Amino acid sequence: MAYREDTAEIVIVGAGPAGSTLAALLAGRGHDVLLLDRAIFPRDKTCGDGLTPRAVGALARLGLLDGLAANGYRRIHAALLHAPNGDRWLMRFADYDLGLPTFGLVVPRFELDDYLRRHAVSQGARFRGGVDAERPLYGAPTGAGRRTVIGVEARTADGPLRVHARLTVLATGAAIGLLRAFGVLRAMPPGINAVRGYFARVPDLTDAFEFYFDADLAPGYGWVFPVGEDHANIGLGVLARDGAGPAINLRSRLDEFLRRHRRLAAAVPAGPIKGYPIRVDFPRCRTSGDGFLVIGEAAGLVNPVTGEGIDLAMESAELAAEAIHTALAAGDLTAGGLQRYDRDLRGRYAGFFRGIRVLLRLATGPRALNVLIRQAQHRPYLARTIAGINLGVASPWLAFSPRTWRDILCGVRRA
Repeated sequence: MAYREDTAEIVIVGAGPAGSTLAALLAGRGHDVLLLDRAIFPRDKTCGDGLTPRAVGALARLGLLDGLAANGYRRIHAALLHAPNGDRWLMRFADYDLGLPTFGLVVPRFELDDYLRRHAVSQGARFRGGVDAERPLYGAPTGAGRRTVIGVEARTADGPLRVHARLTVLATGAAIGLLRAFGVLRAMPPGINAVRGYFARVPDLTDAFEFYFDADLAPGYGWVFPVGEDHANIGLGVLARDGAGPAINLRSRLDEFLRRHRRLAAAVPAGPIKGYPIRVDFPRCRTSGDGFLVIGEAAGLVNPVTGEGIDLAMESAELAAEAIHTALAAGDLTAGGLQRYDRDLRGRYAGFFRGIRVLLRLATGPRALNVLIRQAQHRPYLARTIAGINLGVASPWLAFSPRTWRDILCGVRRA
């Protein structure tokens, strides 16, 4: 089999928010970056399309927020949480001093991902679409029998391709085929099963992300994210448990969700309904090895509470850019030389993910959600704690502080 050959200092597989952000940051520092994706851009990506204030902050640091916001995308200033019993709490971002921008955005991934990819190219990165990376390319074994990754082998419409690189970055999202080939994962871990569609004739849309914690979706939620005047991205996300029972038909659950909420019953599909998995398993898989590292959702970096991963994808790319630049300067791209990335990533996010998993076991039942949402309307400290945890900037362990429990138990006594 005759391979065509290409070379780069760094090859990044996957041109989603993580991969394109990293490509832009490294190319902007003068590195030779080749960004690959199996799709031809622009391409759609099944997603809720919501950008949290934290993601908006990442776009601002990249210098892209003003240009993106000027395109007329819907600005979001709050989250409206619907409890199982019908109580509602409007969580306005500006009410909490969390060190974040005071708004989010709704940007279809068809447009966001191409915007980020084009920015990476403008910084000097090369892009090749229609390249399906299948396996690592290894160098000769060392005396200790270790094999260092020196690129990837891929399929293209023109035949097989080998890309040789000093460093390979996996930014492949929820898909685990390449991660399995690299020995990072053996099987798809439990995560969030999601389904979404675009709908027209959705009345009374505001400047808020809407979350519905219906009892029959626990542990999970429905969402309504406004895209236009009467158009919305509507979907469901249900958290899968280890050893969970039979698969849930989320397509029929979405139909039931729309019928159950009278306001949404007249919504008309404006495109196909699509299902997709969301990886939330950080830090269970490896994030680096000899000659490679893993970023974004490929590392399981998605908030298990909200299903939001764009902010963490871009932040992991920022951490990776610093570690890669340092490792290249030192000439050490072994697992040891890349250890800074793994250390920084786990230092920033591991405690958050551990705390969130405890909270998901304790606070996703209908009764607990009823109390939390009701009490948050009257207890400023509890409201700020919930807002910070949901936006990913407050430690989940604050939920176990005496002050938090005082606010919660007061609600239980009155329930």
